[in-house]
Amino acid sequence: MNSYYEFVKNYLGVNECEKSIKYCDIGHTFCISNDTMEGIYWFYETENFIVNIHDFFIKKEMLNSNYSNLNKFISFCSSYIITANGESFNPYQTLSSNSLYILDVDNLDKNYRFLLHANSLYLSVGINFKKQMVDNYLTSIKREKNVSYSDIFLNTNAFITNSIEPLAKDILSCKMKSPAANIFFDAKAKEWISIIIDAFLNKKELSISIEDDKALENVANYLDDHYALDVSQEILESISMMSGTKLKKLFKQKYQSSITEYTQRRRVNIAETLILNSSLKIRDISEAVGYSSHSKFSACFKKYKGVYPSEIKKNVKKISSPCKCKEK
Repeated sequence: MNSYYEFVKNYLGVNECEKSIKYCDIGHTFCISNDTMEGIYWFYETENFIVNIHDFFIKKEMLNSNYSNLNKFISFCSSYIITANGESFNPYQTLSSNSLYILDVDNLDKNYRFLLHANSLYLSVGINFKKQMVDNYLTSIKREKNVSYSDIFLNTNAFITNSIEPLAKDILSCKMKSPAANIFFDAKAKEWISIIIDAFLNKKELSISIEDDKALENVANYLDDHYALDVSQEILESISMMSGTKLKKLFKQKYQSSITEYTQRRRVNIAETLILNSSLKIRDISEAVGYSSHSKFSACFKKYKGVYPSEIKKNVKKISSPCKCKEK
């Protein structure tokens, strides 16, 4: 097994699909259809990095721990998750919408595994950085700051999600031809790692006390449990024992989103799960997650998911039939 292409082919157990036109044609597309999932894995490779897209509908609970030999091809995976419902373990990371998923392939724990839940979408865009690119861009920082590569990737994770999001969506929608596409992906990979470097070099230590940090977690937990209610600012100030100004500032600092955005994302994620796993009408779901206005719910859903709620099941059907490669 001498190439990443062969690794993917053997790992997925399928041949490359020549008929799918969903993503940029300078990459390689593999269509997967089995009892566990349906969808597409797409990637584009250079000597420095691999751009990839995971676009799946998960049918059954999926637990995976087989990443042997991946370190022969890449050192770090940095993926922007557009939508997902799952977790990874050792180290623990939540796999959810609008989050970055970081994998230190060179130092992967032997007990590493990830879990994706049934009846959910998994859509992510990532850059897999090869050792050569990591060394070229990060060695001087590693030596000067006396840190590891993992420190640079993981310590900036929470601060760059919103900056990475537009890059990921540009990659997702790219339909350029070669050589324009080659230049495009090279630029996006470099911009991606430059955001990581800039965030690390300019990162200020969180000036949040232990007491305030615990108070913010209490606020977040309360919002998680009462996402369908219009929780007043006064209640949150009482829970946190902070002034409104301090609460807003520290909450944004810790969670990289305003309290309103945090609640909206929670509502939309719950709504997506209900759309995929129930027969409820979308109007009823919008009310169940806290929206009295159906149009406001649809607009908010579109903002965070990229599609309207009515399109979710249509998209699942498209994923379940990603191309005609199975037809004779």
